[in-house]
Amino acid sequence: MSTREHVVVVGAGHAGGRVVQHLRSLGFAGQLTLIGDEPHLPYERPALSKEVLKGQRQIDELALAPAAFWSDESQVQYVSGKASSLDSEKKRLVLEGGRELEFDKLVVATGGRARLPRIPGATLPNVFTLRTIEDSLALRSAIESASNVVVVGAGVIGMEVAASARQMGANVTVLEAGEHVLARCLPRSVSQWLRSVHEDKGCVIRTGVQVNAIVPTSDALSVEIAQGDDHASIAADLVLIAVGIDCAVDFLEGSGIANADGIPIGVDCTSPVAPWCYAAGDVALTYHPMYQRHVRQETWRNAENQSLAVAQFIMGRSEPYQETPWMWTDQFDANIQVLGFPLAGAQDIVRRDADANPSAVLMMREERLIGAVLINRARDRKHLEPLVRESATISAERAADSSIPFKALQS
Repeated sequence: MSTREHVVVVGAGHAGGRVVQHLRSLGFAGQLTLIGDEPHLPYERPALSKEVLKGQRQIDELALAPAAFWSDESQVQYVSGKASSLDSEKKRLVLEGGRELEFDKLVVATGGRARLPRIPGATLPNVFTLRTIEDSLALRSAIESASNVVVVGAGVIGMEVAASARQMGANVTVLEAGEHVLARCLPRSVSQWLRSVHEDKGCVIRTGVQVNAIVPTSDALSVEIAQGDDHASIAADLVLIAVGIDCAVDFLEGSGIANADGIPIGVDCTSPVAPWCYAAGDVALTYHPMYQRHVRQETWRNAENQSLAVAQFIMGRSEPYQETPWMWTDQFDANIQVLGFPLAGAQDIVRRDADANPSAVLMMREERLIGAVLINRARDRKHLEPLVRESATISAERAADSSIPFKALQS
């Protein structure tokens, strides 16, 4: 490989940082430029809604590598800035401020920014989103002096922050437009159980809620909601809005490479309209043979593994990239591991513990295992993941039989 080849990585988060590290470890001898618009060097994000928020981890523990790596220009040229546009024909990236960078290959790992819905009052002081280290530190400071916390959105971030804030001593109300918490990640049986866990800890969960406005009051905020025909006001010292992310692809406008859902790529992690453009992490809308469609995985493991795959493809890999969806969340005393996606029409087979709580849910379709949820059973993932990856055929009777260990299900 020519030492003159220039790879530019846009986005200095988890996935972008790992692409650079992997390229160097694989022997890439060309020029590497990493562009980041955060004040921090590449870091991991999962702890922001949990350990960092509760003061149990320091921010320097999140770093992907020592600062010396990113300041060593023999490893990478780190550019603090933000991409503003792309000239596809000339393979030229323009940064805000006018600086231009020509490249041979482009890796987009820009992730996303916290989505801010069009709610009057969403930009008031003491209304927060959570995506960055600064967000987490500001939110922690606010929670430490708050009595009443309102969380808008019952996805992973919203529910993790709800658990953290409750453990920090705040009264917590979660408002969700849908009918279930973590509806994108969990089958209904686990969603209902998780809701009960939060409610048993003192959280108030309200679903089917429309937030109409956030209004400043003399001493705090008032969240104006509608739930069916009922209207109510909820007092809050602070509000967290956690309703997902918008992919950060503005600089690709007009290129045909991206859309509102991210950057569509094939199993080689490249864009079909620009084979020199790779995508990794939250922004990557990757074709998945198991689901026969493009999927976006906003997970720690996808950032880890897809960044390695992108580096390997740049170095000549030919094996298709196929990542079995996996995520985890820690809320109160529950560690929840999810393999695959809950799909319409799936049969949920629940195994329960001695207290009749769900300990595992196998998601089946026509006696094929398409996903699984494990609750405080992380060690069992190694047995179930190969079965999910293969869509293994398992009878409903065997799947439901708690006397059959997971490692013996397919036999």
